[in-house]
Amino acid sequence: MRNTAIIMPLTALSLLLGGQPAWAMGDDHPRRGLAIGGECESCDFSDKNLAGAIFIGASFEGSTFSESELGGTTIVESRFTDTDFNDTNLSHARLSGVTFLRTDMDGVDFSHSHIERVNFSDARLEDANFSESQMVFASFIGSRLEDAVFANAMLNQANFYRSGLSDTNFRSASLRGANFTEVTGEDTSFLDADLRGASFEHAVLDGTNFTGADLRGVNFTGAMITNITGLSKDSLRGACGDDETEIDGGFDLPDCGHHSGMENNGDQSFRFGWRLSRSGDAGATIRFETEDGRELEFLSEFGDMSQIEALREASSEARREIARAEREISRAMRDRADESDARQRERAEASDERQRERDEARAELLQEQLEEARHRQRIIIEMQGDEEHRIWITPPRDQRRPPPPPQPER
Repeated sequence: MRNTAIIMPLTALSLLLGGQPAWAMGDDHPRRGLAIGGECESCDFSDKNLAGAIFIGASFEGSTFSESELGGTTIVESRFTDTDFNDTNLSHARLSGVTFLRTDMDGVDFSHSHIERVNFSDARLEDANFSESQMVFASFIGSRLEDAVFANAMLNQANFYRSGLSDTNFRSASLRGANFTEVTGEDTSFLDADLRGASFEHAVLDGTNFTGADLRGVNFTGAMITNITGLSKDSLRGACGDDETEIDGGFDLPDCGHHSGMENNGDQSFRFGWRLSRSGDAGATIRFETEDGRELEFLSEFGDMSQIEALREASSEARREIARAEREISRAMRDRADESDARQRERAEASDERQRERDEARAELLQEQLEEARHRQRIIIEMQGDEEHRIWITPPRDQRRPPPPPQPER
């Protein structure tokens, strides 16, 4: 297992964590101003506060962020494959170029978030909240979206191919050009939704609410939609289908003039097609899709300038976020280098101080030894009868002096 995740502060006031876990300061401490990158396999970030963090080039395979606070985070060009985000707060987040392949995201909160080029394929998103979010090229291929909420969300060119939509709420959502091909579900609500140019090819839906929905240019080829609420001849004006289309209410739809099929390209099989809106509001789109669910989309034109502006604004905002993050990381690296230099100077000064203390202690010890030697250097005079003998105690070698000359006998 290789864990090389890098966690660093983006402000001088933040604690430099280096390679330490993001929860080093406790669960209650807000992890604002952190940049997180690198790889971390099977890491546990559950029930932590990482609000306001920036993920750049991160890869968290098999990890968990369940019940964590990630509100206001920025995630750029990162992968979270087979990761657990159950009941995680990601509201007001900014995501660009992120993969959540096969993630568990039941109950996750993405409300008020900006999402661009994010892949939620094969993810569990039951009870997920995308209310008021803005998305460009979000992919939900094969995802489970039961009880998920997209109320008032803006989704440009979203892909829900083969996803499960039971009790999913798209109330007042903007879903222009969305791909609902082969979706299944019950009691799905598109109340007051903008579905212009969307595709429901071969969709199987029961109990769907289309009340107030804008269905101009919608493709119902091969769709089976039963127990419908809110459809009328007027609301279906501009929609199209084919001989296999089954929509409750006895509505006959004109043929879409749509061509699709399967072609082999080596070992890959692609589904391809093109769609032109009769109203002129939606853009012409060419899609190539492999049998395993991967999809490429080419936009040949846009009829609605607001879509162009939305894409341009989202792309520019993502570039600005990356530039800001790079500047913050550069400042953090400089701060860390300055702190490292300061620590080295402190260690050098402490080492010099300890050496001075050792030298002083050694000098005091030598002085004591010298005093002791001088004290012991004395003359012991022994009186034996009328004779006097002088005995010299030999001092240390460096203190040794020549003996005095012999005294004449008395």
